[in-house]
Amino acid sequence: MLGFSTSWMSQDVKNGDELLRISQELGIKFLELDYRISERLFIDLKPKLKTRKFTIVSIHNFFPFPEEFSFLKPSGDLFLLSSLDNEEREKAIKFTFKTIRIAHDLECQAVVLHLGRIEMDSYHKQFCHYFDSKLMNSPEMDLFLSKIKKEREFKQKRFLDAVLFSLERIAREAEKRGVCLGIENRYYFHEIPNFEEIGIILQNFAGSKIYYWHDIGHGHVQEQLRIQSHQQLLEAYSPYILGSHFHDAHGYTDHEPPGKGEVNFGCFRKYLKDETVKVLEIRPQATFEEIQKGLLVLRNLGYE
Repeated sequence: MLGFSTSWMSQDVKNGDELLRISQELGIKFLELDYRISERLFIDLKPKLKTRKFTIVSIHNFFPFPEEFSFLKPSGDLFLLSSLDNEEREKAIKFTFKTIRIAHDLECQAVVLHLGRIEMDSYHKQFCHYFDSKLMNSPEMDLFLSKIKKEREFKQKRFLDAVLFSLERIAREAEKRGVCLGIENRYYFHEIPNFEEIGIILQNFAGSKIYYWHDIGHGHVQEQLRIQSHQQLLEAYSPYILGSHFHDAHGYTDHEPPGKGEVNFGCFRKYLKDETVKVLEIRPQATFEEIQKGLLVLRNLGYE
């Protein structure tokens, strides 16, 4: 199945009718509900989903965006499951529970999770500098990578332990509700999980409702910036993939419609099963026509 994330339009639409009308015009039947959808919009949207014959295939945590935090920017990292602050971590767990319960109510099979980060600089400006200056394979870049990898490794344990503690409770709730959880590979260097951490999490929760969620655009960017190999991610963890976010990328810019960047989407088919949830996740700045062309690119490659 090929679905579409509401992230492209959820910030601009005024009501559920408008959101579903746009989805119908795109020829979409399967939707991922994203964290930008407010509680008010969801209340309007929920009763219309079944009457319009839409299927919710995934929900992106935290959903819906809680009304009491409307002064903050909606984000999948609104609260951090990796936080060392007990109060923040409890909020992250509480609102993840809420997302899982909504997924259960909507008969949705998958919730996408961001797991947080290690408290250190992302070094994103430096990565971009080396990329823009065509120094990605230089001795300077080698030294830079060696230094920040050591820093990340030194700080890793406490934050990964916090994630494992959070997931232990969340996994029990997911099991109770019959909902699967996809831990997403991320964009920035300091975000959890990296390659090693995905393996640790999957091993710790073998037999549970916790799986891997592969974001194609993130994988491409991280490979371009020499953070980790996209191919190694897929080869190691494809048996555990619950779903995948599809978006194009060029350099370190992602969330573009397919066909607008450098990603060869055809090479991913062998890693994704027919039942794998496949969701197009595009930035709001893309045009309706670009989305249509992007969907056609994927359908011509056999993604349906």
